[in-house]
Amino acid sequence: MLVAERVEPVVAPPPGNPRFPLVDGLRAMAALSVLLFHAAFFSGGFDSAWWGDVAGRFEIGVAVFFAISGFLLYRPYFAAHYAERPPPRARDFLRRRVLRIVPAYWVALTVLAIYPGLPGMFGDDWWVFYGFGQIYSQATFGDGIPQAWTLCVEVSFYLMLPAYAFAVRQAGRRLGRTGRLTLELTVLAVLSAACLVFRVAIIGTGPSVLPFTLLGLFDWFAAGMALAIASVWLSQRERPPGWAVGIGRRPGVCWTLALAVFLLLVAVVPAPSTQVPQSELVFHAINVLSPVVAVLLTLPAIVGDRAGGAVRRFLALPFMAWLGLVSYGLYLWQADLLNWFAARGVEGFLPLLAIGAAATVAAAALSFYFVERPLLRFKDVRWWRRAG
Repeated sequence: MLVAERVEPVVAPPPGNPRFPLVDGLRAMAALSVLLFHAAFFSGGFDSAWWGDVAGRFEIGVAVFFAISGFLLYRPYFAAHYAERPPPRARDFLRRRVLRIVPAYWVALTVLAIYPGLPGMFGDDWWVFYGFGQIYSQATFGDGIPQAWTLCVEVSFYLMLPAYAFAVRQAGRRLGRTGRLTLELTVLAVLSAACLVFRVAIIGTGPSVLPFTLLGLFDWFAAGMALAIASVWLSQRERPPGWAVGIGRRPGVCWTLALAVFLLLVAVVPAPSTQVPQSELVFHAINVLSPVVAVLLTLPAIVGDRAGGAVRRFLALPFMAWLGLVSYGLYLWQADLLNWFAARGVEGFLPLLAIGAAATVAAAALSFYFVERPLLRFKDVRWWRRAG
């Protein structure tokens, strides 16, 4: 059997909603791509190796993470809207998000601040980092856990989502199913276009942190939200349309197209460098093409027979599923551990990657089994009732 029957609380969907187990393997891929990105950065591979431009685009994992969040978190809301059922309670949704995100982040932030040390953590702004607010000021952006700027964007998406779902549901309360579907997709399209216009306008005015907030990156989540809408619509059809049948039978086509778009990014976007500032054109190319890659990578994990094709067999590998389970810890610990090894003489991309990956996986496993997993039993409201 390709996928284990037992479901960990970390990846269990809200009651009454289906689970998409292959997304675990996709989450692992995203975490590994960001790990490769950081290993190349701290080893100097961006500027010194022939593959620097390729490694520089492994930051694509961030777009995949955002698309996964948009898909998994919005699908229960749209499924309820589409079927005219009560939506998930905001308090249940937010409790799940707090338990999933906050404790492990606070532990990593505290430990890494004590040793080896994190910039900005022992000044007057320490509370900003614990409150996910560092991305809203140029004085604190990039301090603390450096890659946690993306986590701050995620947290703002969590806070926005229940209100967004409520507003769209209210707007479509007198519409039929087709009307509700059209409304949802139209709102996402309009907001994504507004997001693009906002980025262009802000970047044109000079340096700003706003493009790296939810205001500038909502379209990355919208890509996953659109997939959620399509997934619900497909689940209600007696016969899937031709494009869904094609994805089900040939999932490798999606990944081939994703590779083509990724290589286009490599061709038009130079590797990140501390010596060469990023142009506006490069910035916009990354922001427009990255969610396209994320959607193409995600489609085989959520459309069609989850056991069909080499792509799905790869995502279903037990090792990939386990890495997806502990991927939050991989995300939290990787950059500072890689930086620590690089600062102590580990030279070269492959040695740094090997040692850094081993240490990061160990830290992620400890985070999962001793912090995340024990606390996530509280995310199910039925546990609270039993305890009471």
